Amino acid sequence: MRKLKAELHSHTLGDPHDPIRYTPERLIDLAASKGYDVLAITCHDRMLWSEALANYADRQGILLIPGVEATVQGRHVLLYNQEFDPQRFDTFDGLRQNKSPRALAMAAHPYFPAPHALLGQLRRHIDLFDAIEYCHFYTGWINFNRQAVRVAKEHGLPLVGTSDVHHLWQLGKTWSLIEAEKNVDSVLDAIRRGAVEVVTRPLTWSDVAGFGLGRLVPNPVAVFRSFFG
Repeated sequence: MRKLKAELHSHTLGDPHDPIRYTPERLIDLAASKGYDVLAITCHDRMLWSEALANYADRQGILLIPGVEATVQGRHVLLYNQEFDPQRFDTFDGLRQNKSPRALAMAAHPYFPAPHALLGQLRRHIDLFDAIEYCHFYTGWINFNRQAVRVAKEHGLPLVGTSDVHHLWQLGKTWSLIEAEKNVDSVLDAIRRGAVEVVTRPLTWSDVAGFGLGRLVPNPVAVFRSFFG
């Protein structure tokens, strides 16, 4: 086995919630040019994976893992290798009852100050999660991943680094190295075992200026909740 460079949280054209301009193929091509081995396209409440798209990725040297960013009681949860029906996964109880043994559930940016972040719901439903996301969207002075790190250590869960790609420039800001064979089951099993390493660096001042500070700290009240929720 070798360490596979992986991006497990990304969005493309076809996402029902966000106006993404680039196609899945464009993202796959860029990932291949940056040396990625594994990619998951995780549109909101829509599984975009298909055999045709997986074959396209394979021709570029990339394993495409089926994924979706599900809305569960208004909060975002990343699901992989799971047959997805929004109505069956719209509550935490539904997720608990319907999650496949071969699927993996990851807490998406759980303490980011936004209404769709898990916040206190992560601890309340910690049994549902196999991993916790370490998201690229932070600086040296504002980092909402810190609470996620504490909760991961507290519960013995692995951290998975992602770029939560909504813009192509974000790909490569944070990623994971996963020690696994290059197939879906091996990659997800490796994450469960903690055979994953986060590679990350804070956003630069130019990154923040280009994206907008208001997107980093959109809601001061939610900032408070992110630390104490």
